[in-house]
Amino acid sequence: MEEFLDKETHIYLQKLIGFGIALLEAIAILVIGFWLSRIISKYICLLMEKREVELSTRNFLRDFLRILFNILVIVMAIHTAGIEVTSILAIIGGGAVGIGLGLQGSFSNFAGGIMIIFTKPFKTGDLIQSGDDIGYVEKISLLNTTIRSPRNEIIVLPNSPLFNHPLSNYSAKDTYRIDITVGVEYRSDIHRLSPLLKEAIRKHKIFIPGKPITAEIEAFTTDRIHLTVRAYTHPFNYFDAPLILHGICKDTIEANGFVMPVAPREIKLISQENPGDPKKPLEKE
Repeated sequence: MEEFLDKETHIYLQKLIGFGIALLEAIAILVIGFWLSRIISKYICLLMEKREVELSTRNFLRDFLRILFNILVIVMAIHTAGIEVTSILAIIGGGAVGIGLGLQGSFSNFAGGIMIIFTKPFKTGDLIQSGDDIGYVEKISLLNTTIRSPRNEIIVLPNSPLFNHPLSNYSAKDTYRIDITVGVEYRSDIHRLSPLLKEAIRKHKIFIPGKPITAEIEAFTTDRIHLTVRAYTHPFNYFDAPLILHGICKDTIEANGFVMPVAPREIKLISQENPGDPKKPLEKE
């Protein structure tokens, strides 16, 4: 009986030692594998940088490859630890339908990220607008895109709606046209005012030399003439250029004797004796 117990104890001890060694090997594979994953992904990123691959593409592929390498390392570690990988895959496969339904939005965003990388509707550093959200692209990741708003807010946009809905990219071209409207009195000499506005705008460094500048009549209202003023600037001046253009127009109009009319106001005189009847005129003393 004692010999049998000693034999069984020896067998279990051997199995325990074997499992411990396998577990240590699995841990070593995880540590070394994750370290190699970072090194390899960084090396691939450097190669893409030397080949002048666009920054957003480099970041996207770096994250994707690192996740792929980490998955391979985990599978190798599980197999080394003596755990049947096929059984784990069977369990994962059994729950794949439920997981797929739960992560449907994430898969859609992942597909949107891939389409953004390959179709390149925008890149890192571009000024884009999607719906009411506008800002400079900070990062394009696997599931979402991060932009920085003019107020320095960080906005995270899911890739799927960002790719599938209308999008404005103000940095797609080297120049951007600013349009504003200013009003002047009817008696204003537009033929004299228009060249003055163009010359003042042309002198400011924020507007691109050689590009056409417009200062022409757009519409007539009851109390003023509306002038449309247009000038070209670089996309990175998108937020400042309209403010500067308004200031130039106001200063030029006032400095040359023209008047920007004030909107008319309707004033009603109400009798103190009959405050509830605004139609009754005031009685003269």
